[in-house]
Amino acid sequence: MSTNCSPTLGAIAEAVQQLQGQYRWLLLDLPAGYSPLTRELLTLCDRSLVVVHPDANSHIRLHQQPLPANGDILINDLRVGSQLQEDLYQLWLESQPRILPVTIHRDEAMAECLAAKQPLGEYRQDSLAAEEVLTLANWCLIHYSAGRAA
Repeated sequence: MSTNCSPTLGAIAEAVQQLQGQYRWLLLDLPAGYSPLTRELLTLCDRSLVVVHPDANSHIRLHQQPLPANGDILINDLRVGSQLQEDLYQLWLESQPRILPVTIHRDEAMAECLAAKQPLGEYRQDSLAAEEVLTLANWCLIHYSAGRAA
């Protein structure tokens, strides 16, 4: 960690490092972009998932902004029946080598569980989104645990 970071940033980074010693997995929801806070916290992460929405804005940004060195791309909110999203998804499969084989489709169950303030897997465990989030979790366990002690 750099020594010239702000006191707040230093405190956050220190807390993250302390928690990393206590838990096998630590998930950070970081803002998009390259603010000083995001850059500093990304250096503490073993892996990162760059969540993208299949639209023109994300397509442009994927080709303009570099991914973090340890980052993979997760497609979120993919709509069945959207020709534009399907075309972008197919293009990304060809042009983005770090795209995950798991996608999260648009599912009303996600909005419902948020409104009910319940975990998706408990509120609508039969939903497509719950199945895909579980698949993502299993994929991460298999592929991101390789270098970690059990």
